Amino acid sequence: MGADVVVARLRNWGPGRDQQLDALHDLVAGKLAGSKYLADFEAEVRTPRGPSGWTRDRVQHLVATAIARDPVFAEKLRNLL
Repeated sequence: MGADVVVARLRNWGPGRDQQLDALHDLVAGKLAGSKYLADFEAEVRTPRGPSGWTRDRVQHLVATAIARDPVFAEKLRNLL
């Protein structure tokens, strides 16, 4: 399980669509709170085109860094996926 899997799942997120995706989003959003990149990603997810490659890459990097530095966060992600 890697950050690419997390971001790929979050590309399908929308509030209230799926409880598991909501939980995944809430976990990631809590960890990356205040990140402009996550805010951009969330806004772009709601567009017909979806998030741009650049935005996905930035969020993926943030998630990968969080996974590497926080084993509790990584375990919570594994449990949700």
